[in-house]
Amino acid sequence: MVNSLINSPNTRSVEGVSMPRIKSIECRRILNSHVNFTNEFIVQLFNGEIGIGGSPQGETTSIYEDKNIPIDPKFIIQTIEQDGYFGKSLDQANFDNYLQKKISRFGRNNTYGLSLAFYNATNKTSPFLSRQNEGKYVSPHICFNILNGGKYAYTNPVLSDFPEYLLVSKTNQLTDAIAEHNEIQQAVRNQLINQEKTFVSGNPVACFSTHDNRECIDFLLNIIDSLGFSERFELMIDASAGDLFTNDGYQFPITDNSAFTPEEFLGYWMDIIDNYELRILEDPFHEQDMENWFQLTNSQNKCRVIGDNFYSSEYKRIEEGAAKKYTDGVIIKPNQAGTITAVEKAIEIAKSTGQEIITSHRSISTESTFLSTLTCKNFVQYIKIGPLMTDYSSVMRLNEIIRYTEEPICHK
Repeated sequence: MVNSLINSPNTRSVEGVSMPRIKSIECRRILNSHVNFTNEFIVQLFNGEIGIGGSPQGETTSIYEDKNIPIDPKFIIQTIEQDGYFGKSLDQANFDNYLQKKISRFGRNNTYGLSLAFYNATNKTSPFLSRQNEGKYVSPHICFNILNGGKYAYTNPVLSDFPEYLLVSKTNQLTDAIAEHNEIQQAVRNQLINQEKTFVSGNPVACFSTHDNRECIDFLLNIIDSLGFSERFELMIDASAGDLFTNDGYQFPITDNSAFTPEEFLGYWMDIIDNYELRILEDPFHEQDMENWFQLTNSQNKCRVIGDNFYSSEYKRIEEGAAKKYTDGVIIKPNQAGTITAVEKAIEIAKSTGQEIITSHRSISTESTFLSTLTCKNFVQYIKIGPLMTDYSSVMRLNEIIRYTEEPICHK
């Protein structure tokens, strides 16, 4: 489905019905999932509808993302008013086009929050709460966050240079997938509790007999094998290798300080793909290490190479990367795109160029469930939902998917 959100009947001009007009914009400071304050914008329309929107954030960000520079929300709101957007007839595309041009002045997270607030104000109807759309949407496959490494390891933390080890359910039947996920989590916790601990960035993490990232893979594969789930999940690693890049190549700063030339690092990944049944690999190289991206994607067909920071959800980069065969797929994060319209465009381009799409949360979340709406209404096949056992916003996103895709258990 193309542009399924921005072409909603609630946001386009219909004969005899005027388009929305902004009456006021306010900003309050709310807490995110790290209990830090962040901006939440409140957009009120002349028809009385109100929408709120706040942006998630990433702990590891790409070279294309804004740096976290405070921008006074009063300046943002005053600028929007001075530019004549209060009282002006707008649809989502109109407002987002304006915001996109202001990203350098407003900040990408702020423009996304404003875009989301406008979207929520103009999309008050929730058809998925009734039975009229029963059977319309299907659940995506969940990419379950199981082990965390890197500098920000909170969920089942392990000594590793890679931030996430995930298991991707081969079934999109949520009841089965969640039950299996819960068994895996229990087994992981039971074993990690007895592992030796060390500290990374002040946080205790489990470590194994050697300081080698491959031990984390062995640990996880042994868990699912012991539970009889080996054929039920695919192994996925988020390497976030831009954080491992040095002037000379790549280095593992957390485990053993191993250093690699770009060619050696390509060989490292080829070895893991061949020997560890790695099936999805996210950000294996720096954003501008184009030769290695091309070589890894085109020299094997066992593992899908996925661009996250490599693309930063920007549709022009996705279009170019797909044409040059740098990747097999793309991670889509709405706030990276900057507006609702821009993230819809990114999905449209990814689909049209044959890229596998995985929508994704950010590590610092708000309670917004828009990611679930985006995923279901665009029939995206995969979603990185977030750590279900340690971040309730991940459960909120999953519950929203259930509302879209699952039938009520009883009704009249």
